[in-house]
Amino acid sequence: MPAAAPPPWQQQMDDAEALLCTAEADQNCAAATAAVMGFRAALDLVSVAARPEDWAITQTRLSTAVRLLGALADDIELLHDAILVSESALTAIRLETAPQLWARANAALGAANVVLGERKADPRYLATAAATYQAAALGFPRHEFPRDWARMQRNRGAALSLLGEIDGGSDALLDAVDSYHAALDVYTAGATPADWALTHSNLGHTLRLLGERTRDALYLREAVAACEAALTITSKTATPQDWAMTTTNLANALAALADVQGDPTPLRDAIAAYQRAIAVLAGPQWLRQRAVTRHNLIRAEQRLTALGG
Repeated sequence: MPAAAPPPWQQQMDDAEALLCTAEADQNCAAATAAVMGFRAALDLVSVAARPEDWAITQTRLSTAVRLLGALADDIELLHDAILVSESALTAIRLETAPQLWARANAALGAANVVLGERKADPRYLATAAATYQAAALGFPRHEFPRDWARMQRNRGAALSLLGEIDGGSDALLDAVDSYHAALDVYTAGATPADWALTHSNLGHTLRLLGERTRDALYLREAVAACEAALTITSKTATPQDWAMTTTNLANALAALADVQGDPTPLRDAIAAYQRAIAVLAGPQWLRQRAVTRHNLIRAEQRLTALGG
């Protein structure tokens, strides 16, 4: 006998999830729009009164789709809508009764706040995101859900790192470093290589910001080491954009180290790293990342000339 068709709500959710996966993979506005419409259609098939958890799941996934569409379209109002939708999901569930669903809704809320805070350069949204990710970790006890718990730590670190870039102080950056180290207590190069490498790359970026701000070469050497560790795992052929981003993070840390020490040697290494990253970022989809990296390369070459290197 053929398998029974899934209930209408589940079928609608599955279709919307497929569209969202396509939108995320291809950074495709049309697919993101279709995913938003799909999740909204799923909301029409479920009642918050009768099935609060399914309703909350739908709102949470809708928030993710709206946030992606807002980011792709650079639409601030859609990003505000993503926050409202995830907040709505949280009205139907509680940590005590549905801890993982509650955590996922908080994670969606944190992600929307991060994108909005970054686009508006508003520290209030980034501080909210950091607090929201910290709350989400409560729904993923480390001993039961170590990778989910670690992901919340890394996400919190990313929010705090952005906050530190904007507010001009060091406290948020130091807190971000602690969050990344917490995640790395779970992630390992052997069991979770992609997560381990990404977290090291993010850690390197934050340590570089901290070293630049404090003029402390120790932080900058730690930043270089973190990026080099990530590059032992990240593949130039399998994930070229990630490889190029980590290589750029390494180059930025080397350039900052040269500036603090007044030494041209790390700057020469930085220039070589920028050139390697640019060579990989050849496709039109990486135009912005390539332009930023090329700008950093030109600055490094100018500084090397000024140092007599």
